[in-house]
Amino acid sequence: METLARMPKQNRSHASFERVLEAATALLQERGYEDFTLNEVSRRSGVSIGSIYGRVDSKDALIHTVQARALVDIEEKERRVTDSARWQGYGLDRLVPGVLSEVGEFLKENSGLLRAFMVRAPIDPVIAQTGKRSHEAMAVRFETLLLSRRNEISHPEPERAVHACFAMAYASYARYLGLGSAMDAAGEGDWTALKGDISLMALCFLKYRPAS
Repeated sequence: METLARMPKQNRSHASFERVLEAATALLQERGYEDFTLNEVSRRSGVSIGSIYGRVDSKDALIHTVQARALVDIEEKERRVTDSARWQGYGLDRLVPGVLSEVGEFLKENSGLLRAFMVRAPIDPVIAQTGKRSHEAMAVRFETLLLSRRNEISHPEPERAVHACFAMAYASYARYLGLGSAMDAAGEGDWTALKGDISLMALCFLKYRPAS
């Protein structure tokens, strides 16, 4: 079975399948994987089930295509968040809360789609591997940005410290947003306070200097 769609080449067919992908993306964002059906995609897009199956072999193949397409857009947005030019002139004290807040808002904005993919990932290796690559690339960009202020980091192991900061922030945001397996904890506490607390903890850790 193909893991991605057979993309059309003719303009008319391409426009038709774009409507399918847009409808599928919106449906995943709104309802998640469990309530995602090709019948509803067909209804929303105005494209027949037969035409959809002319491009994909299954519901999962369509979702794989939606994920690959969505991650192009998501990763472009994330690159803007971690673009070093945006933070030029920011010292560590301003950079850390600034970028961690924006990472949180970025995840919140895309939480519906990310949640749908993460729910499916444990039993779908295509979704799992694609998501893992995207996550790892995001971590590298975040860590590279913070390490550009290496001279302000007091922690004796800067690389490990910035990696831990990203892991802590991502895990905390994911729990609040119900990404992965923490749905029962979604929405607990105050979002703004959470972002502030994570920033303060990250700064304290980066500036940690062991007693001599």
